[in-house]
Amino acid sequence: ALLNSNRLQDMLLTEMRPGRTGNQVLSSALSAMRAQGINGTIYTHPIGDRGHGAGPLIGLWDHQEGVPGRGDVPLLPSTWFSIELQATTPVPEWGGQAVRSAQEEDAELGADGAMRWILRRQTAFHIVR
Repeated sequence: ALLNSNRLQDMLLTEMRPGRTGNQVLSSALSAMRAQGINGTIYTHPIGDRGHGAGPLIGLWDHQEGVPGRGDVPLLPSTWFSIELQATTPVPEWGGQAVRSAQEEDAELGADGAMRWILRRQTAFHIVR
């Protein structure tokens, strides 16, 4: 489940380039997700001084077909984003029960146009014993 949400993160960051609108990024990332057989949703927004910032929305939990208005805004370099998404994966060890792996990690669209994680993203479960 976590591996699929990491794969979806990779697909989304690949699509996030300066000049593309939030809706273009969403459509391309969801197409790549479906082509890989992943079931998930994307909600990504810019980060401002007090949480959610001005700029493009890339999906909303209840608007996976695109977001009118703010989804039509282009991505700009030097913007931080909250990369929120989830992948739902059947777990064979649990009788095929679907498990939702949701993540929220911060990334930057740098001045050079490249996406990079602000801190390391989660790639393994934290086991508390």
